[in-house]
Amino acid sequence: MEIINKSVCRGVAGKRQGKVKGIVIHNDAGSINATAKHYVSALEKMNNSQLTNGFAHYYIDRNTVARVEDTFNQAWHTANVDGNANYIGYEVCQSIGASDADFLANEQATFKQVAEDLKFYGLEANRNTVKLHREFVATACPHRSWDLHGKSVNSVKDYYISQINKYMDGGATVAKVKYRNKKGKYEALKDLSIYNDKERKNRSTLITKKGSRFIIDEIVQIKGSVPVGKLRAGGYITLRDDFIKPY
Repeated sequence: MEIINKSVCRGVAGKRQGKVKGIVIHNDAGSINATAKHYVSALEKMNNSQLTNGFAHYYIDRNTVARVEDTFNQAWHTANVDGNANYIGYEVCQSIGASDADFLANEQATFKQVAEDLKFYGLEANRNTVKLHREFVATACPHRSWDLHGKSVNSVKDYYISQINKYMDGGATVAKVKYRNKKGKYEALKDLSIYNDKERKNRSTLITKKGSRFIIDEIVQIKGSVPVGKLRAGGYITLRDDFIKPY
């Protein structure tokens, strides 16, 4: 899985003023060519006026997770003031062009990212925090998920919630996540996000690639959060033991 952290939408919708209420999972109505990378390329070429037509925080397919706007900023993804201001938006890509198998894989990659973000913001996955676009305005979105998962608001939401909970800490089908708490030399087991701050509120455009090696000089744990490591090269990184290993 390739991770792209590139804030190409530049905070154009403004800073979020309150706490995150939850998330909205969209279907992009895109062809087989509408990959996450395609959206990054298209959005970074748009001016502020063009971006008012709408964008989400994330564009995700089975190969790539692309964050195009910081989650502490708003995004124009629901055509609704509350939705834009208080919810993180995720576009599941290729919702017209992909096969069922590939689209379901795109959904799974999205659920994994949603689980990470909900945990980061201290939220559970439930009917209050997991929303559909059509709950905010009259729209067919998420049209493909709608057809695949029951054709009702609650049936689709309950499917989303069950899948997200697989990836949440303490989820019914996933072992509890463990974290490393020692300084030293480590190797990345997957592409990892780097954060500019120990609170992990400001994600860097840099990533630590799978297989790369790095040194953790300090372990930092803020009350109510998970431990993070301060990189000798600069920045902070999550210390999940399924993400990194000593060498």
